[in-house]
Amino acid sequence: MERMMERMYRAMWDGQPDLTAPFGGESEHSDINLSLDADDDGYVVLADMPGFEKEEIDLRYEDGSLSVEASHETNEESDTVARHYTRHVYERIHVPGEVLEEEITASYHNGVLEVHLPALETDEPDDGTRIDID
Repeated sequence: MERMMERMYRAMWDGQPDLTAPFGGESEHSDINLSLDADDDGYVVLADMPGFEKEEIDLRYEDGSLSVEASHETNEESDTVARHYTRHVYERIHVPGEVLEEEITASYHNGVLEVHLPALETDEPDDGTRIDID
């Protein structure tokens, strides 16, 4: 609910600084549009992250989840005004299958982070556990 309200607030004040955040900067929220898709080799995660440098992104896979965290700071100074903007995003997404952690690859081009998570192949498909009904 909070995320929805933040998006509504940003849509209403498009382009305006978040006055509820300290020093007129942006509030700590995530707006990276993270998606997870399955392909023939495993999973692909895409995240729209314009405005970040590759060095500002921290990408981790742990306990079946991929986390993306990034922070960007900008300072603007003129003769009369000094502004400091901070943008911080954090998202965590659960990957539904087992992954070969040592073969995970990632690239970042034109503001899009792409992560390939190769699936661990098993002999039997995981169809879940069949439960008999009495």
